[in-house]
Amino acid sequence: MLYYLLVLHVLVHTSLASIPEENEKALWDSGQNGVKYPYKSPLTCPQHTRCLPISSCPFLNEVLNNECARSERLANLACGYQGSGYVCCPQMVQQSPSNQAPTPMVDGQECGIPAVLGRGYKSIGAYPFVARIGFKSTENGDIKYPCSGSIINNRVILTAAHCALAKSNTYKLYSVRIGEWLLNSDIDCGPEFCGLPTQDIPVSHVIVHPGFNEQIYKDDIALIVLSSKLNYSVTAQPLCLPEKWPMLGGTAVLVGWGKKAGENEMSNLQQVVHLPLVNYDTCSEVYSSVIPVTDSNICAGGEEGKDACSGFGGAPLLEQRGDIFYQIGIMSFGSDKCGMAGVPSVYVNVRKYIEWIYKNLPTLYN
Repeated sequence: MLYYLLVLHVLVHTSLASIPEENEKALWDSGQNGVKYPYKSPLTCPQHTRCLPISSCPFLNEVLNNECARSERLANLACGYQGSGYVCCPQMVQQSPSNQAPTPMVDGQECGIPAVLGRGYKSIGAYPFVARIGFKSTENGDIKYPCSGSIINNRVILTAAHCALAKSNTYKLYSVRIGEWLLNSDIDCGPEFCGLPTQDIPVSHVIVHPGFNEQIYKDDIALIVLSSKLNYSVTAQPLCLPEKWPMLGGTAVLVGWGKKAGENEMSNLQQVVHLPLVNYDTCSEVYSSVIPVTDSNICAGGEEGKDACSGFGGAPLLEQRGDIFYQIGIMSFGSDKCGMAGVPSVYVNVRKYIEWIYKNLPTLYN
């Protein structure tokens, strides 16, 4: 209890220091053109706290019910819209036992954990690890985003090689869009708060696996290096790469933008598809007459009417362990019988490429 009171003391005073001046606050409350901006971003919550619904923060619930609590101070713990019911909830910091692996870190912060947590939360910022890969028209400057990738640090996007090398007579790889959630709005807003504007960052260069064979999607993996660092936000967070422990099995989560089985048009909203993992022998047999499936692949899907059909190329397949998301796959290819029972899609098995990824991450100084 003493620990929590100390955290609360730090939390309140840090929050007080971060409150905008009156004229600045008005901009965040009202916005322009009818767009409602967040009163306070979830990322203004101090260290060792997370933006959660008050109902998911028993400690603050207890404090708020205490007659001794100073309501004018506790009000400064709010995050999201005013009156949304979200607060910066203190989190117990426990030292990891010597036999337990430390929490994975990227760029000095935890990876694989959304900035906004809550039981069953599915809105903006729930899966902030995905970027969109942009190709620019050499004729009119139009930019299209046919593929996705994952944020693995503030300068590198992990994707499929067939995406990084995709080209046509008129469209060339150009940029990466960071922080997208809803495609048809400039400022993406959920029911509780809005995200920051997206970041469009030019591509510096691409590192493609030397074994890539576009005919059979062999070694279909690449790193896109950005020309400048991205800024982490509620909709842009680094994803953890997997360790060498075995997969949990069961289901995995595909996140990106595209058409799902049974859809005629791509949704504007970031798509989240829960898919069963399929064993190697079954998957290999399905594709044996078309493309070889090896242990460098993993397969997911194969349920009637439930699969990723188009537009998801390069998107990450995630496995959750506790609160942490790890990337276990990269969307590579699938069948034209998308959504048919017994026909899964095929992903790059990221675990098989961990050494290659770390060996080829560029040394960046700015």
